[in-house]
Amino acid sequence: MDHPDRTGAGAEAPVRGREATRERILASAKVLFTSEGYGAVSSRKIASHAGVNVALINRYFGSKAGLLTEILREDGVFPRLIEEGPPEGLAERLAEHSVSRLHGEGSPLQLSLDDSAGDPDLQAVYQGRLKSALIEPLAAYLGGRDARVHASLVAAVLMGVGRVRRVEGATALRAHDREQLKERVLALLELCLKDFDTPD
Repeated sequence: MDHPDRTGAGAEAPVRGREATRERILASAKVLFTSEGYGAVSSRKIASHAGVNVALINRYFGSKAGLLTEILREDGVFPRLIEEGPPEGLAERLAEHSVSRLHGEGSPLQLSLDDSAGDPDLQAVYQGRLKSALIEPLAAYLGGRDARVHASLVAAVLMGVGRVRRVEGATALRAHDREQLKERVLALLELCLKDFDTPD
């Protein structure tokens, strides 16, 4: 029987075993978060689904929230969306992403998490992700003296649209012509990204 978390002769097999265990936990958590929602799934349930001791979740990820943070890091659209095309198309990529999410398009995991958006644990994860996956990589991508300002304004627009969707349903926005809506969001994002540095 394989004991991936015990030390033994030779280093490679235990390391491979630990990595396989870690990946199994991630896969189980993603399945359960998607099918049942974040709040309804306990660490114990994830461990049972993965066939591991619940203590391994804390060992590898710190907590259930840490586990979700890792899943979102691997599964999330940012910062890949920022870097996947030319700089001149950045605002359009972000606008298309925002409108597609408004219309309920996205990964099954993200759609499921939307239903659990009021969970305080989930809110804490999202707050961390806002900085690490959107504002910081976007600021680095943009560069320049006011990069953080530009990135924060972009985040404010994207998060604002997302907040309206989660709280109010964004019925009026979803009923609006999709291309016109995209153009409006695009105009807002272009303003956010416009260079407003003042001369030294």
